[in-house]
Amino acid sequence: MNRFPHFVDVAVPLPIFQTFTYEVPDSIQLVRPGARLLVPLGKRSIAAIALRLHREPPAQKFRQVEKVLDSESVISEPLLELAQWISSYYFSPLGEAIRIMLPPGLLQKKNADRAPAWPVKQRWMILEVLNGGGGLTARQAHVMDVLSAEKLPVELTEFVRKTDCSAAVVKKLAHEGRIVLQKVSVYRSPWGDAAPRLEKHILNDEQQKIFETLKHRLQRGGFYSVLLHGVTGSGKTEIYLNAIAFARSLGKSALMMVPEIGLTPQVARQFRSWFGEEVAILHSALSDGERFDEWRRIREGEAQVVVGTRSAVFAPLAKLGIIIVDEEHDSSYKQEEMPRYHGRDTALKRASIEGALVLLGSATPQLETFFQAVESRRFDYMPLPFRILERPLPTVHIVDMRVEFERKGKAAVLCDLLKENIADRLTRREQVLVLMNRRGYSSVLLCRSCGNTEACANCSINLTYHQESSRLSCHYCGYARSVPQRCRSCGKEYIYFLGEGTEQIQKILMSAFPNAITDRLDRDSVQRRGSYDRILGSFSSGKTDILIGTQMIAKGHDFPRVTLVGVLAAEQMLRLADFRAAEKTFQLVTQVAGRAGRGEQPGEVIIQTHFPNHYSLRYACAQDYRRFYDQEVRYRRDFRYPPFTALANLLVHSTHREKAAQLASRIGDVLKQKIQEHSHERRMRLLGPSPAAIERIKREFRFQMLIKTTSRRELHEVLDQTFRVLQQEGTSLKNILVDVDPITVL
Repeated sequence: MNRFPHFVDVAVPLPIFQTFTYEVPDSIQLVRPGARLLVPLGKRSIAAIALRLHREPPAQKFRQVEKVLDSESVISEPLLELAQWISSYYFSPLGEAIRIMLPPGLLQKKNADRAPAWPVKQRWMILEVLNGGGGLTARQAHVMDVLSAEKLPVELTEFVRKTDCSAAVVKKLAHEGRIVLQKVSVYRSPWGDAAPRLEKHILNDEQQKIFETLKHRLQRGGFYSVLLHGVTGSGKTEIYLNAIAFARSLGKSALMMVPEIGLTPQVARQFRSWFGEEVAILHSALSDGERFDEWRRIREGEAQVVVGTRSAVFAPLAKLGIIIVDEEHDSSYKQEEMPRYHGRDTALKRASIEGALVLLGSATPQLETFFQAVESRRFDYMPLPFRILERPLPTVHIVDMRVEFERKGKAAVLCDLLKENIADRLTRREQVLVLMNRRGYSSVLLCRSCGNTEACANCSINLTYHQESSRLSCHYCGYARSVPQRCRSCGKEYIYFLGEGTEQIQKILMSAFPNAITDRLDRDSVQRRGSYDRILGSFSSGKTDILIGTQMIAKGHDFPRVTLVGVLAAEQMLRLADFRAAEKTFQLVTQVAGRAGRGEQPGEVIIQTHFPNHYSLRYACAQDYRRFYDQEVRYRRDFRYPPFTALANLLVHSTHREKAAQLASRIGDVLKQKIQEHSHERRMRLLGPSPAAIERIKREFRFQMLIKTTSRRELHEVLDQTFRVLQQEGTSLKNILVDVDPITVL
């Protein structure tokens, strides 16, 4: 009789809000939770993850597991628990939550009827010379002579290329038993140039005090969360490095999270100079093979320090001691596809599961994070109010572009003060950063005769003109077309471009300062692999004088030669109907201003805006987070926004507007009913359904509903009950997106 449990619950990597139970046949002796199984589902077979073994047969008819794909778990128990939390908290199918924890291909959705194999790369390697012997041909003798002097092992293809002999000769020698030739697994390395050896700085008194507290907490063990609130240039990274080094001395592993893919290689090289081969990197720009091999190095314990973006929170580290979330306020930590998890909050949950320390770092913490640290006391608060070496914060000037227009009688892209200061910095051979948080050349193509604009065929937005490609492009769906010579509506030739982007700013600066070397850093300029490192490398070495860019230039960079930062159209985000608009503006301006004066020379910042009196800009100029927080938190309290309420944004989408509207209306009715049953009007409010701010994206119409509540428990109860009703009615859930704790409600 089989001694093992007969049944196993599994999760499948499909948008299905349920698990399935299968019988484990006697021929299969061992199934581990977290291992992959091949199971029948409908008319096909699919790879699934084992969740729980038990002896209780399901009420409905059951089928048998076909095959065990792994002898060991590929998902650890703590990560399985984390996946369960993501599924529950963010209303995501459990199989989807598990799938994103694994490298691409291990639980693929496409071709799921084929059992996915481990994508290990293998190469033929010459491992050993055994016997020179007689009877060799001239070519064989030559190969043996070369191999005798070669440092083994050596890759076959490399040896053949270097010695100009054929692989057939080498394989013949192996067949005759004269050498050992084997296929071996090799790692595909994502590392480029070797990491430079960086000097380890002595911590100042403020840094040392914080580090001593972190050491004490690491020694004690257990879950502990800290907000490290340090002004730009205060030396947060040195604290990160020292804390990780101490965690490693205790035999614990470490995870360092950064918001942008572009920052990962820089930070990783810095960490590799400290921790050597123990460092692995994880981000979506790696090839599938590189991601798998880094994941495997981590899982097998060869890498104990991981640097990565949002998805690195799922790195299969054992004995996790510390998680650092740098720039914790950054919206890049929020996943915009299913499951819509937040990297920072998921890091906090993982640390609570595994008993680790979480260090959240920022010069401009998200308002909810600061509230939880200072008012709710959920996190310890550790401030770093001064720059290292007592360097001053940059001097900041606001230029009112309305006055500039009145004085000149026309609109100006660059104010005189900024142009004068750029010329001065170029004379002194210092560097300049210019922020324009809009890419392309012009944001709108307008007919001055009839007022028609060129809109996307798939989305409810205007197309952006890109001069480099001479195309009009949609930044949501990628749709593109040529620039018309005449208006498509009235047929007249009065075509006019409005709104500046980074391309146009670069052209203006190149014209104004022809002897300066300018470059641009935005999503368009870094599409080719290696472009990001090339652009930043040139600027870091001083070869580039002026760097224009979007928000990509605003965070995490340390350029000692930059003494001037210009911010153009600083009020852009304030025009959006988004409750976080002021916070995002304050964060972006403060962060980019912090790039100035990080070396020996003091920095200066010039901000151009049509809203010079807005509190977000005034406090960003003063680098005064606390006064901004005090004013912003009053607005949040008055209008019942986080941190005083929890939000859930429901988005209904369909290629047919009427279908989307009808489904949204039905969901709204069920939500209202469940709110009456499980909550109270004073605690929970439903806004909508109504068309989304951008009603159509990628040919789908969108309607949304926003739930505000002071009770997270009631929020999850209402959503759970609503979805139960919809499922019982036979409503397909694939056209409904639930975003818990949305970063934006647009």
